Amino acid sequence: MYQLGLKPNQIGLAQAIFQGVSYVAPAADVAILLVITAGYAYGSTPLAVLFAWAIYFLFLNANYQFSKYTGSASGYYGYVARTIGKRAGFVTALWYVMFQFFSLAAFGLLGFATFLYYVSPSLANIPYIWIAFVALVAFFTFYLGYRGLRPSLNYSMISASIEIGFLIVMGIIIAIREGSGNSFSVFTLAPIGGNFSLLFFAMIFSIPLFAGSGTVITLAEETKGSIRTIRRSIWVSMLVLLAALLIPAYALTVGYGISNMASFSSLPDPGVIIFERYGGLAAGVILIVLTVNSYLSSNVSLMSSVSRVIYSLGRDGVLPEKVTEMHPTHRSPYISVMLLEIGGIIVAIIPSLAYGPFEGALILFSINIFALIFTHILVNASLPVYVRKMRFKMNVLTHFILPVLSIVAASVIIYYSAVESITEGNPITAAVIIGLAYVLAASLVGYIYGSLRPERIKNIGKFEVEEA
Repeated sequence: MYQLGLKPNQIGLAQAIFQGVSYVAPAADVAILLVITAGYAYGSTPLAVLFAWAIYFLFLNANYQFSKYTGSASGYYGYVARTIGKRAGFVTALWYVMFQFFSLAAFGLLGFATFLYYVSPSLANIPYIWIAFVALVAFFTFYLGYRGLRPSLNYSMISASIEIGFLIVMGIIIAIREGSGNSFSVFTLAPIGGNFSLLFFAMIFSIPLFAGSGTVITLAEETKGSIRTIRRSIWVSMLVLLAALLIPAYALTVGYGISNMASFSSLPDPGVIIFERYGGLAAGVILIVLTVNSYLSSNVSLMSSVSRVIYSLGRDGVLPEKVTEMHPTHRSPYISVMLLEIGGIIVAIIPSLAYGPFEGALILFSINIFALIFTHILVNASLPVYVRKMRFKMNVLTHFILPVLSIVAASVIIYYSAVESITEGNPITAAVIIGLAYVLAASLVGYIYGSLRPERIKNIGKFEVEEA
């Protein structure tokens, strides 16, 4: 049972950096999320990516600042529980776990199946073959999670390094060969006629490009140097991801043609098509192989972090103690890993039976983005409270101004996303309403349950580690 505990010193700085980088899965983002973003941002797709990165950079300032003082497998909900209170921490856990289950289903499982459809459209003629793809990648992820943290992240680190290097090199080649087609206008609103609301709606899908880059905080108990290593890895991973996603986004936009981007998302696999156009068949094949692997490594990183959160909730007494059971040899929380994979499969299948895997993924993204954003809002709101509560020296910029700016930015995105979704019609409109309703329902349930059963949440977020 949990008394065996998580094994310390399993990973170092390099693995910690690639926990976030692999979770983001740059090649898979280029294949799926970037295509969805382009469907709304058109020629301003690089601007949407840059804005999403800047906002997530603001979000993760709180992670970095908290990692100067505290950390544990509880991650985000631990920060909030130790600051605002147990009930708020419980609400954050409900938001976070829901987002991660939906993210696994939408991106890791359905995204993988959808990409295989793009590569081989004839697969669409085989009814429900996507369910087999979903099960296959879920089994692969479970196996690595079962084997333990170090082999999982070593795999992610090596594969992501190759993937990012290829994306950057091909992005530069496309930009050079495009010559006069290069333009700074892609970093303005000109391609979408100055439509701010359309840009912010596109960010429903561009913000998840970077979602997960802060999940390394859940590995503090198993990392050499503990929270010192965690905070170093946060900023390095964000800088790596800026290059890994912005360069391909720019290259694909100018490579396809800024004025043509309205039809970009209608192509069967635009990333592969454009890479082949500028790099030959070999470039397209390499992108396909790396994208398949990108989904696998992303799922491994997601599993590594979220299974720790589920384990932590069991250790805190919120979930049954069974989820804290550790494998005696690999020291992995394998019960938590199994629950995560089973839950992800169920969430993936439900909307996809009605709408197909691509639409199913789109629906799940539209639902879960709000749980993600509200989690970051609450964590950033907690930071100045924590600093004051612990009587640390207040830095006005990093402890107050940046958290406020991140909350304002997140609120603007929520507003514009909700308003613009009304014009999209169902199922997107319904999905956005469901996402906002879940955030509200989880808040009410969390506070009511915490008030009626305070003994069940009394230990939430209690466990923390110090800098090693």
